[in-house]
Amino acid sequence: MIRSIASLLICLAALTKAIAQGELVFAENSDWELVSEGHQFAEGMAWDADGNFIFTDVPRNQLFRVDKNTGEKTLLDGETGRANGIAFGPDGNLYGCARGADAIVRWDPHTWSREFIGKGGGSNDIAILDDGTIFFTDPQNMKVWTIAAGTTDRAVAQELPWKPNGIGLSIDQRTLLVAEFDSGTVHGYSISSKSRLTGKSKPAYRFAIPSNKLGRLDGMQLLKDGRLMIGTALGTQIAPPAGEKGELIIIPSPEGRPRCNYARISPDNTWLYTAYAKDVLRRKLKPGFGL
Repeated sequence: MIRSIASLLICLAALTKAIAQGELVFAENSDWELVSEGHQFAEGMAWDADGNFIFTDVPRNQLFRVDKNTGEKTLLDGETGRANGIAFGPDGNLYGCARGADAIVRWDPHTWSREFIGKGGGSNDIAILDDGTIFFTDPQNMKVWTIAAGTTDRAVAQELPWKPNGIGLSIDQRTLLVAEFDSGTVHGYSISSKSRLTGKSKPAYRFAIPSNKLGRLDGMQLLKDGRLMIGTALGTQIAPPAGEKGELIIIPSPEGRPRCNYARISPDNTWLYTAYAKDVLRRKLKPGFGL
């Protein structure tokens, strides 16, 4: 009986803290809104030049666009090669990790015609430099790959002793951030002036993990003040800037949903978008939170 009461008090304390942390992130009286549902595994997120939201459903080979004004959802491609993480390049094309095609897929946003490049291995999530250099993770083969700007062939950027998943860039694009999927650590790799990874990695950010120690660190976004937001087994987490002390914010997946596998802030800094297995949600942010 005493142990049961103690467990209940711990749960209540965790809930109270989660609510308090939510108040640091979300606008007053806001709540989660449904963006899209009925998916098998909703994943990668991006916004086009007009501000429309784009995401993937990996196992169903689908790419969707959600109109920023009406919320109407349109299927852009139904044969994506099991595309996962996506990102727009400086050339205006959309790139995605087509792990089912062992390639990177490139879409023309005017026609949504597709081309597969960089063939020869798996892929999961993607980051693109301003010069067009592509980096992407390959959890199965424990590698980070690169496609040099102006080329279409992949090369190994880094071999790892762990499974990489989410990937991102520092604001100055001098550091590549790579999430160690089965842990609580995001590693940082220096990027040279020639857009190559140099030297050994350094632990850049650390996140809370469940008792099984499988953090499931996934889609991430670096905020402009240096904080890192990421989808994890415990929900969406936001860590203080690398090397600085501060509170780790944990936003549990709402209403018992499974782990958050992707988290992004809309370009207008108004909404936090989060992806789960079957749906995508969003919630209004406190003014200036993502700035």
